[in-house]
Amino acid sequence: MSALAVQVRNADRMMTRARALEEGLEVVFADGRKGLVPFVDIPEVAGYANLAEVSLPNPYEVILRDREGETVELPWDFVRHYCDVAYRPQVERIGSAGRQALGRRIRQLRETARVTQEELSAAAGVGRITLVRIETGQQSPRYETLAALARALGRPLTDLLLDQPTP
Repeated sequence: MSALAVQVRNADRMMTRARALEEGLEVVFADGRKGLVPFVDIPEVAGYANLAEVSLPNPYEVILRDREGETVELPWDFVRHYCDVAYRPQVERIGSAGRQALGRRIRQLRETARVTQEELSAAAGVGRITLVRIETGQQSPRYETLAALARALGRPLTDLLLDQPTP
């Protein structure tokens, strides 16, 4: 009988150990990835000498407490890119794909409404260059901007966010 391997679902999000070293915070994830977050990238702590406590209250965040009692919470996704060189580019690709898809939906709704970029940006109170950047996926819009674009298009906000707009 051959051995089978299993891994905890979403192990890449679960931290199992965190400890302070002189040069930074060493963290280990459930999938075996390990890395060091340099204290220079956690300026709120002001270095190893000022660190009083490291705790891992759950698998998704590390909490650092300095000698003055101030705390800093480090979420798993901040720590992960120090432990996995492929993580940040992967997240950036996903973010870019999301911005591109959102921009295509907004452009499609604008064109279906037979409105120019200039007309939509004026109606929504958004700069035309900002609208161009959103439509091309170069910029992530704030919630208020999305809501204003939806109102100007006479569509529910969900139509901008979902692949299948309502008829």
